[in-house]
Amino acid sequence: MIRSHRITHRRLFPLIAILSLALSFLALMLRPAVPVSPPSSAPLYQQLGFSAALSASKSIRAKVGGRPVLLSYQRSPSGEPVLRVEPERIFPEAQVQVLWTRSDASDGADQPRVFLGQLAGLSSLALTLPPTFSSDRPGTVVFRSLPLAKTLGSVDLTELSSQVFQENR
Repeated sequence: MIRSHRITHRRLFPLIAILSLALSFLALMLRPAVPVSPPSSAPLYQQLGFSAALSASKSIRAKVGGRPVLLSYQRSPSGEPVLRVEPERIFPEAQVQVLWTRSDASDGADQPRVFLGQLAGLSSLALTLPPTFSSDRPGTVVFRSLPLAKTLGSVDLTELSSQVFQENR
């Protein structure tokens, strides 16, 4: 390499490196604030079952597979009974499904189970209960890991029977 080019290269290379680092930092500082999700996407989240706007009437804390989960009854704006599930820690098992059965889960594995939804991280999940649900016999919620084909635990909903359902009769 020609000596004059080498001297120019040695002087420009650190200048370009410092200038590009300063411009990158400046671009990060001046970027516009973009919301994670726009307010117009709220109906989509509610349709998928994720909701934070509903207020709980009564709640219980249960252990499912050693992890604390908060369960509560609610009424949706349309008046349907909704079960809100809030995990307090992320489950180490993948694809944790929430199933509902009319009778006690310990009666046998032959009981028909209704798929309510699937937990995703720490987000609260508002699950619409099936039409066969009644406040007299609320049934049991079963948490099951799909890939492991293993039941993580179940919660009897008789502890959670609330005045919400008697008030609206």
